[in-house]
Amino acid sequence: MRSIVDGNRVLARGPWTGKLAAALMLAGLLSGCSTSSGLCDSFGPSQRASMAVPPGASAQKVFACLDEATSGKGDRPEYAGKGQAVRDLATGVYETDQYNASNVSGFRLKAELSKQTPSSLALTLRGAGAYCADLGVDAEMARLKADVSACLQR
Repeated sequence: MRSIVDGNRVLARGPWTGKLAAALMLAGLLSGCSTSSGLCDSFGPSQRASMAVPPGASAQKVFACLDEATSGKGDRPEYAGKGQAVRDLATGVYETDQYNASNVSGFRLKAELSKQTPSSLALTLRGAGAYCADLGVDAEMARLKADVSACLQR
């Protein structure tokens, strides 16, 4: 039987020495993978912004402009998920499909319309790709704000 000895302590003994080390390394890698997706969701590429909403613009109008800006048509990127965005007119909250899902690749948007006067729209944009790569959230936020603002002016 083999033993690994450090000073007066026996660190490992027997034929399992290498297998134990390999198993511990594999467990560390696997837990690192699950931890990294959680960290990407929490601390991954995202951008927050706020914009003024013209007086008299209804929540339906704001949500319609958000739908248009996130449609994925023309030069606009496609947002994650193919489902319908969640709209809560009572609270003024708009979320694209899969906004709260973890480990999702693509842009995801949450918008909150304030009920104060003058009204404002708080935008939170997530944009992670494979391995938590930034899909360009800064540029997409600028484009999104410009498109929503232009739509609201019509």
